[in-house]
Amino acid sequence: MTITISDKKKIFLFSKVSPLDIALSMRHLAIMLKTGLAIEDALKVLAEQTTDERLKIAFTDTLDDVRSGMAMAESMIKHKDIFSEIIISIISVGEQGATLEKNLIFLADYLKKNYELQRKVKGALLYPMIIFSVTILEMIGVVYFILPKLESLFSSFKNISGFTLFVLQMAAFIRSNGVYLAAGIIILILGINRLLATDRGKRFKDRVALKIPVMKNLTRNNILTTFSRSLGILLESGIPIQAAMDITSNTIGNSVYGKILKEVQQNIKSGKNLAYSMHKYPQYFPPTYVKMIEVGESTGSLEENLNYLYDFYAEEVEEMSNNLTTLLEPIMLIFVGLMIGILALIIIGPIYQLTGSIRAH
Repeated sequence: MTITISDKKKIFLFSKVSPLDIALSMRHLAIMLKTGLAIEDALKVLAEQTTDERLKIAFTDTLDDVRSGMAMAESMIKHKDIFSEIIISIISVGEQGATLEKNLIFLADYLKKNYELQRKVKGALLYPMIIFSVTILEMIGVVYFILPKLESLFSSFKNISGFTLFVLQMAAFIRSNGVYLAAGIIILILGINRLLATDRGKRFKDRVALKIPVMKNLTRNNILTTFSRSLGILLESGIPIQAAMDITSNTIGNSVYGKILKEVQQNIKSGKNLAYSMHKYPQYFPPTYVKMIEVGESTGSLEENLNYLYDFYAEEVEEMSNNLTTLLEPIMLIFVGLMIGILALIIIGPIYQLTGSIRAH
């Protein structure tokens, strides 16, 4: 029985190819082509040597199509879940302009740097998530192991505070219905994830990411970094600015910016330059950024200026990522302090009340 491409995609429905593996494949392909190896032989080597099964299937399918006379970029469109629009466009331009090796090197550098940048941002968020998770686990431990031992003691008090009584009753309810509550939380999380996967949910998530204190500047700078690098490498590859803007707006990863970039593209199509079009959105494109674009357009060095902006904002994102833990420390301290304060009111309050009544007698 023959396994079709759609069947293969279903097999690996929940797996994802690492951007780093794709970047290394592009670099290896460029090196093999530079040494004089034919494109078919190079693709065969990639298909045999790659350890990722999805990537192996994609390169094998591409090899078969190239052998039958199809262009590599055209074949890669069948695997858009692996090869992004930027990858396909840059390879397509390289094949048409006989600069495939150069374009693949550009592409490999872009993918590698973008991967490293995203990894640093995710790594910076790991520590706050660990603190939050540990605090939640501690609260669950108090509900299941500490409060049950204190309930009999607290229930003997004549004038137990309403807050403590409420917490004890709530803890007892959680223990009695823990399985149902856990199932409800899991269903709620899955429902939220499914909602956020819709177009409306993505737009909501993207808008929130640009408004959350501390995170909004990191999100904006990260988007500007990706946009600068993507547009710069597309223009360097010889893709016209309108087509390059269309590609970047579809691959920017944020629906808010994607919509704005579509509007910018329309302004360019009607004869306006890039800087003028961006100037209408000062909230999303800082004045310094727009000025650098304007200088690049007026001097014919837009690609160089975009690469400079990429380096500048990449350093900003890296620095903000490194300092993110420090910036989030006040929020984490408030959260942990609030949890400790609640525990003090629950446990220490009644004990203090008991000692007070003993002294009174």
